[in-house]
Amino acid sequence: MTLSTRDSTSPSEMSGDATDAVKGARRGFRRDVATLVDALREARLFVPLAGSVDQVPLGIEQEVGDELSLSPHLLFDDDRVGFLPAFTRPDLLERATETTGWGTGDGPLEYAALPGPVVLELALAIVDDDAVEGLLINPFDDSELILRRHEIGSIAQGRALPLVGYVGEIPFGDDEQRLVAEMDGPPPVEIVRAIEEVLSATRGSPRHVLSRTFNPERDLEPHLTLTISGRDFGEDRSEIAGRLAAALEGLLPPPGYIDILFDESELA
Repeated sequence: MTLSTRDSTSPSEMSGDATDAVKGARRGFRRDVATLVDALREARLFVPLAGSVDQVPLGIEQEVGDELSLSPHLLFDDDRVGFLPAFTRPDLLERATETTGWGTGDGPLEYAALPGPVVLELALAIVDDDAVEGLLINPFDDSELILRRHEIGSIAQGRALPLVGYVGEIPFGDDEQRLVAEMDGPPPVEIVRAIEEVLSATRGSPRHVLSRTFNPERDLEPHLTLTISGRDFGEDRSEIAGRLAAALEGLLPPPGYIDILFDESELA
């Protein structure tokens, strides 16, 4: 591990730059996270310290034992929920420090340059899904990436998984594969009733099919998918989806969400 002031960057600290992999993982696809997993194995991440580590000289790379204790800074959102910040490059840390005003003790900021796997283990020790919700890589940069505890754990074990919070913002592409899974018996009656009530009050009385699907790049497990087909929706699709989401709130089985698709081939 290397500790350094923010103004002293050695060539070794610049090796293993995972910035591109972190930025790519913001798309959230499993294959993007696989690239991140590989990059973090070789990368160093830079963690800002609230307190000095007295037994390690500044700016000198030194092997340290598991007993070493670090006091990292945390970032807090408006609800006072904390995140552990880490950076892929010292210049990104310096830029963030200009915004946060971080220091170490009463002096200028010191940071730990740590192997990626060590930062993941540090995050697992700190992130508790309550007071501290996640690992925040490159805050205040356009490569900023939030990882929740189960995502940190999976990546630490070398297993790529979709980042559901990011991938949900990406429209479904024509080249993506959506596998239809077997339904575990008929869908719950209350779900069918809620869907039919919304669609029966919709212009054109659209047809619909309820299935169970799985996209390996996007999904952690199979989930319900509602495909709506018909004509004359016009600009009402988002309104229909909103009414369906409200009607189905609290009714959906695990994993607790539904994809709502409109069959473009049937639209006017």
